[in-house]
Amino acid sequence: AFKNLLRTHTTAVSSQMLYKLANQKGGFKPARYFSIDRVFRNETMDATHLCEFHQVEGLVADYNLSLGDLIGTIETFFQ
Repeated sequence: AFKNLLRTHTTAVSSQMLYKLANQKGGFKPARYFSIDRVFRNETMDATHLCEFHQVEGLVADYNLSLGDLIGTIETFFQ
């Protein structure tokens, strides 16, 4: 039987996108992917911890990227 499972992080989404990118027909093509999802943790709730929160995750795949490219992408994302 199948059972619903609450997502504990979004890393699986990024891993799946990287796999698809690396194995697509025609070879590698530069791309950007971002995931904004609700995730859940099995934690005791208190004034500073909830069992539900949002996680933002992104990846940029290309040749010859630098730290400056990463900083520019993050700045653009938050504008």
